[in-house]
Formats: sequence, structure tokens, C-alpha cells
Amino acid sequence: MNIYLLILTLMLSSCFGKKNFLSEIRSQIKINDTKNIISILSSDSLKGRDSKNKGYFKAADYVINYFKKNNINPLYNEYKDIFYSDSIKTYNIVGTIGEFLNKRKTILIGAHLDHIGINEIGPDSVYNGANDNASGCVSVLQIGSFLSQFKWDYNIVLALFAEEEKGLRGSYNLASRMKKESINLEYVINFEMIGKEMKIGTNKVYLTGYKTSNLAQEINIVVPGFVTFFPKSKEFNLFQRSDNYPFYKAFNIPSQTLSSFDFENYKYYHHFDDEVNNLNIENLNAIIVSSAFFISNFLNEKTKITLNAH
Repeated sequence: MNIYLLILTLMLSSCFGKKNFLSEIRSQIKINDTKNIISILSSDSLKGRDSKNKGYFKAADYVINYFKKNNINPLYNEYKDIFYSDSIKTYNIVGTIGEFLNKRKTILIGAHLDHIGINEIGPDSVYNGANDNASGCVSVLQIGSFLSQFKWDYNIVLALFAEEEKGLRGSYNLASRMKKESINLEYVINFEMIGKEMKIGTNKVYLTGYKTSNLAQEINIVVPGFVTFFPKSKEFNLFQRSDNYPFYKAFNIPSQTLSSFDFENYKYYHHFDDEVNNLNIENLNAIIVSSAFFISNFLNEKTKITLNAH
């Protein structure tokens, strides 16, 4: 470990809760890296990240190589949680930070990697899916890269899901598998469409299933005003429409999604023009930094995230 990382480690153990550590996270989670990763994941060459046209597997190869370069270990063989979808063999990509100890408490940080592929009609045939959901994926990768520099008292699982667009099939498969393996899962934080700022301001997100747990309140203690209540989330049943939900069903634990897509701030949902140049990369990077900060704080302080009474 070099002296810079040693200093960071000492800061982490002695004064992590201080806001000056936020600037250290910001110095490592760089906007140019965020832009580069999301540009690759939403490039035309990945054909809209669909398993049928093989574009998804190119994106998966990129994620696996990223994990390897950043010392993120495979949870399963070759990082792959394999399942079949419409008779196609596909897989979630699942990594773990440090050694995975089965009896230790586990958190999962996730986002879906797949998108809806291509349509041969029209001048632009590729649904690039920059906001949906390369933005969530770059968040998992950047946060994972930062967390991988330290040792933690938790298992930290990083999951990039397949087949979300076809009914959350990837996350249902992984949730079922982890339940059968008796993994001690404490809570799940999922990222979905955070590439555009909300109309109420920058560096803000909403949390699906806001009232199901104390997660929003605990996040806002660490990053005041970061999580807002979004009434349409319940109206549109968003809690059950993202990859958090299968883990909530299987484990009965806090499992929620952070998003900034408020149905009015971005007109390119499932559209050919869901591309990087229509996103706010500066705001996306700020959300990633804030998320890395509160997750690190939760892990360091052993924050209890619990379900609320119904």
C-alpha cells in the first residue's frame, strides 16, 4: 500500500465521519473516468446490451475486466451467475470486495447492465441506454473501485444484472441463489437511471419504497438533503419494478433503488437518443461521490438499516 492509501486508511479509521473525507472521495472518483466508462457501456458497438444480439456479453466482458483490474474478486466462477432466459444462456456479473466469508454480514450494491437492443427501422438503430442503465452501472463500478482499497467488516457484493428489461429475471435468479446459499444479506442498494438531474436541483435522488425502511433517513444524516421523497414513485409502483424487489421478497430486508429519473426531466426513456451527450455527467459524478460517501460511512459506523413497521 502506498503512502497516499495509507493516509486514506488512517483517515478512514480515525475521522471518517468528518466532511473533509468527502473531498478525498471526490479526488478519486473522477468525472473523466465516469464519462469514459458510461461512454463505453452505451456505445453503438454494444448493440443496446441485449443478450439476443450478443451485445450484452460484450458489456459483460468489459465489466469483468474492470473488476479484475480493480482487485474485485469473483463471487462465482468467472464472476458469472448463470441462468437461462428465453432459452438463451446468460448471466449476472457478481463480484466481491476482499474475501467473502459466508457467516459475515453482507451488503449488495447493484444495477442492471442490460438494455433493449436494436431496431432496424430508422436512421439510428441502437437503443444505447446511457441513462437506462449505464448510469447505474458506472455508479456500481466507481463505488466498487473506491471501496476495494480498504478492508471492511462486511462482505460487499457488487452485482450487474442481466434481463432486467424482461421482468427482473437476473435479480430474481441471484436473489433466489443467495437465499438458498444462506448468505447473511443485510440490505441492498440498487442504482437506476441517475444520469440527469432532478427538477428540484442537482445532486439529489429519490428512493423507491421510501417508507419501507430507515434508509432515506440514515443517508440524509450523512449527506443532508441527498434523498428526497418522490410521490410518483408509489403511484407508478417503482419499488416493485427495479432489481431491488426480488431481494426484498426473498430476504425481507431493506432493498431499495436510488434514481433521479422523475418522468419530467428526461424525454429519452427507451429511446434511440438515450445517449451520453444528453446526460449531465457532472451531476452523475456528484451522485456517485455522495453515494460512495454514505455507503463508506454506513460500513465504517456499522449503521443499522432496518425495515419499518407496516
